[in-house]
Amino acid sequence: MSEENFYYSKVGPDYERITQQDGVRTTVCKNRYEVLASPTAEVSEQQAVQQLREWIRERNAKVMQGTGCVSE
Repeated sequence: MSEENFYYSKVGPDYERITQQDGVRTTVCKNRYEVLASPTAEVSEQQAVQQLREWIRERNAKVMQGTGCVSE
């Protein structure tokens, strides 16, 4: 994994957002959340868990809207 910092975003129905900072790469898609770290990278547990919680909340809200359980 490259050590350079970057941000990539693709908008669409199965959106994709990739960020890499200090050797930690986070990939966020409609049905996937992934954290990859280089062997020497320090992962901020608090930040990683908070971002995962936000993704779960957003995903659950979209699933509920899609099933008609929640008004859009």
